[in-house]
Amino acid sequence: MPRKKLTRRPVELLPAETVCSILKLALENIIEDDMMTTAEAEHRVIAGGLPFPHTMASVCRQWRDVVSSAPELWTRIFCMIPHKSRHQTLISQLRKACGHPVHLTIINKHNHLKQDEVPGILNCIALHIGQLKSLRIRNFYSLYFKEYCDALAGHALQLECLQVTGPKLLGCWTTRDRIPPLFRLDCPTLRILDIDHKVAHSLDHQWLKNNLTNVESVTLSFGDELPCYGPSYLVDDVPKALNAVPGRIPCLIIDGLQFPFQTISVIRHQDLKIGAEKVVVRGCMKVLDMIDEYCKTIVIRDCEFVEDPRTRRLPSSDTLEFDGCFGGSLEVAPLTPSWDGDTVTITNSDSLCLKTIFVLLGAPFKDSSCSLWPRVTTLKLVAKDDFVLKFPFKMLKAMISSRREAAGQENLGKSNVELDAIGFKRVRPIMVLHVHGGQGLLRKERVWFEEHVRDFVWDCKKR
Repeated sequence: MPRKKLTRRPVELLPAETVCSILKLALENIIEDDMMTTAEAEHRVIAGGLPFPHTMASVCRQWRDVVSSAPELWTRIFCMIPHKSRHQTLISQLRKACGHPVHLTIINKHNHLKQDEVPGILNCIALHIGQLKSLRIRNFYSLYFKEYCDALAGHALQLECLQVTGPKLLGCWTTRDRIPPLFRLDCPTLRILDIDHKVAHSLDHQWLKNNLTNVESVTLSFGDELPCYGPSYLVDDVPKALNAVPGRIPCLIIDGLQFPFQTISVIRHQDLKIGAEKVVVRGCMKVLDMIDEYCKTIVIRDCEFVEDPRTRRLPSSDTLEFDGCFGGSLEVAPLTPSWDGDTVTITNSDSLCLKTIFVLLGAPFKDSSCSLWPRVTTLKLVAKDDFVLKFPFKMLKAMISSRREAAGQENLGKSNVELDAIGFKRVRPIMVLHVHGGQGLLRKERVWFEEHVRDFVWDCKKR
């Protein structure tokens, strides 16, 4: 018998329940990415010039019917202003969500202090405060007007993610006296708070105490702008606001803060410190002067790692991670910064950065050798994606040999716990060396590392 010709495409053969489950999983991944990135206008578009779920509804009639009948697929809402029909569109999408938790993003594309549609949008949101699961507001001048702040208030008991950035190029006229305290939302389940320095400058400390009991991550961003408030703002308002968070912050991300020269000495003089379990800094290492001595992990991203006499030592921590860092020319052996942790991980960082770190670990440099990081016993070098891991191979071997010699033959077989028990104060040997994504390694070199490092792994990058 002749084979019947298929009249339906394979994508149309999936049961409606399966299609709905697939789209829900896709939406969950998109929302998860939203929570970890700063909102931008282009993020609302996925494919074909339409936002989710409109793109999915255009696949075929069956998918359109599934999308139309599943209110949980309409819970990711982007509100772009100015837009002549934005108020009506927002109301329509909130209705389609039918009471399901909503992830709402509001983005102002223009630098206007006031827009006619703002009161309507905020009043519309106010009616659905209890429905919000995440709220992101980008470049929103209108939050700096008291009548608008008062509209955005109420019990947001499902709100887990709050991201707010103030207007660009606000100008030096902005002071705490002229900015009304932001956020009158009651959100005790908040997990993620992402704000810029303008918003931090106007936060009510009691609001932080009341709502950040369960917070997991706090991000403070500075963008490309230098704050115009001066050193007193950086060393007074910012630490006080962050220290108002109940307990130690599980993860603190400080993005793009550039210190004026006089600020570091003011920080040290006033001894103003921020408490966090994990600290991630992007763009500038000097911000670590604001961190206390009890964090567990320090992550340095996209920074130039060079000696800076103003940063004499890094805060105490167990782990130090470098991600996307680069170094300058190394003319003399660095004298700073010192550090007392035991694990260093270096990811996608250039050879000059690696060279500086190896010298700080004790690699001989210009007839001298001095380890400023004596307790390090674990070193991990990682290349992700298309990054090519290049480093001074001979310097790595010299550093390992130098630390073994400094530790003494009688201590090479001891663990960190055993060395701590005998009060060992000298330089410790590298006990763990893991290289992931490195270039090929000759057999004789692999044998050398296996003889000199107790736990040695070298995975080559797959081509």
